[in-house]
Amino acid sequence: MNAFFMNKHTKLALLSGLGAALFSLPAQAAFYPFNYTDSGVVPQNGTTFSAEQTISGIAPSISSIELILTFNDKSSLTGTSGIQGLLNLGIAGGSPYVSFSPTATSSSGQEGIYDVIFSGTSGSPGTGFSGLNPNTTWGLVLWDNSNSGIQNGLVSWKLGVTAVPEPVNVALGIFAGVVLVTIPARSRRVRNRLHCWRLAVVHWIDAV
Repeated sequence: MNAFFMNKHTKLALLSGLGAALFSLPAQAAFYPFNYTDSGVVPQNGTTFSAEQTISGIAPSISSIELILTFNDKSSLTGTSGIQGLLNLGIAGGSPYVSFSPTATSSSGQEGIYDVIFSGTSGSPGTGFSGLNPNTTWGLVLWDNSNSGIQNGLVSWKLGVTAVPEPVNVALGIFAGVVLVTIPARSRRVRNRLHCWRLAVVHWIDAV
């Protein structure tokens, strides 16, 4: 086995590796926005406001979640507000969930808007829902720990889901490898055709 033969096979191995790398590239993420008009008073004295919405038909693996809450006035999320919240992947009050203490993230004059991105791992509670399937019911729970007597209210909320298709399973690659090995072994015609293709590729490589 001479060096020239090894060189040709090294080139073939390199091309095969590049092809495998292209097939294993991660799927592109897509952003799915959902706008909800659930509204109501965020109660004090130990009671809660809750809303549930169901998502379906989108990519099955979460990369990040954006939650936007719009309240009835710009003082709702000031330092004197005691509003607290949970975002549940599942029914309101279920698990996994992310807990949060909303403070104004909007520009001056629109201090009643809270906008946050959860991109961490799941848990009970967690910092996000990465890797989980968003195609289920989502629950939002809000309450007010203060006893000011001021009734803050939710006007609407938005859920933005960035998700990707599930990664290609390793078993798929193993299956493809088995097929590529067993089909030529079982068919002389296929073996001969693959041999011709291999020679054509080698000649093309030599000419490059």
